[in-house]
Amino acid sequence: MKTLFCPNCKKKLTTYDNTSIKKYESPLKKCPKCGASYLDPRCHELAAEGIPSAEFSIVSYIVLAVFGALIVWRGIYLFRRMRLYVPDEVQWFIPVVLMIMGAICVFGGLFEILLIKTGRKSKKFDRLYEESEDRLRDANYVESLRELGYIIPENKEKM
Repeated sequence: MKTLFCPNCKKKLTTYDNTSIKKYESPLKKCPKCGASYLDPRCHELAAEGIPSAEFSIVSYIVLAVFGALIVWRGIYLFRRMRLYVPDEVQWFIPVVLMIMGAICVFGGLFEILLIKTGRKSKKFDRLYEESEDRLRDANYVESLRELGYIIPENKEKM
């Protein structure tokens, strides 16, 4: 668990759980209390960092769907065949939770594969990339990012 504080007034801005989840938007934010600029480490400029190829990896989503199917299978297996050493009233609970979690993984993986195959995911990233390029055309914006420590390649500022 990480907490983000304003570098100027030290006000708590947000608490977040996972830094591997990326938002593709401007990382330059303003503190609601003092108005100072800060960098949100969860946000990334696509035009500066590039479109991540992992977002389009069909193999990883196939693995997710297969993993989900195995969890569903395990939930079905536990439903009637195993004694889980819990009271009879809640014997059904763990298998049902497993089946629901597995189904979410299966459908999520299949949905992402469908988005990739139809090109909808690519269109979304193309739109986000264009928005990012528009922001990086502003020299003042680029300078503000660099002052706060965001790394922008030299060739990106002259778009």
